[in-house]
Amino acid sequence: MEISYSQGKQNKIHVSVDGEYMFTVDAEYWYTCPYCRVKEITDSAECDKFFTEIGSRYAFISGLRFLSYSDNSRKELKLKLLNKGHKPQYVERALDNLEEYGYINDVRFARNKADFLIRRKHMSKNGIKSELLRHGVSSDIIGEVLEELELDPVEDIAALLSTKYKRYLNDEKGIRKTVAGLQRLGYGWSDIKTALDRYSPDTEDNYCD
Repeated sequence: MEISYSQGKQNKIHVSVDGEYMFTVDAEYWYTCPYCRVKEITDSAECDKFFTEIGSRYAFISGLRFLSYSDNSRKELKLKLLNKGHKPQYVERALDNLEEYGYINDVRFARNKADFLIRRKHMSKNGIKSELLRHGVSSDIIGEVLEELELDPVEDIAALLSTKYKRYLNDEKGIRKTVAGLQRLGYGWSDIKTALDRYSPDTEDNYCD
């Protein structure tokens, strides 16, 4: 197995095997790794080691590129790397390295995402849980993050009624639209009804079945 490489743009090194392009890695890594000075590998075990080392670094670099655009959970990033064509065994090792260096951290990701969903989306705990599950965060981490949140669903709904949904509370159609919107944010019917009654008892006939 013959190894060759060429200098690419922006500090990139393109690595080829038997004349066929295989991987792109960063120059800092390539010029300090042992394979930089190797032109041929004949031992099968060493070939496997080469592919694992360089393939994992290639996936690592791709992972950093994805993370430069937005934070990701481990599972999200794994799916992106697999969809990009990286082999599963390389991806797992790359993810372990990204985690070790702190580039991915599901607890941090979940806390930041929960904070965003509360501040920008006014989402309930149930809504946050559903969203974090969608992003691939484990149930254990979600439970840990939700326990840290001090939220009063009725107060949160009341705040939305006086701002975002205020213009919809003048007729039956608007009230039903408001209820549907609040349910999509993960709020339960009991808390919604309590907040609506507190906001204006006159609206009760408009949303009751």
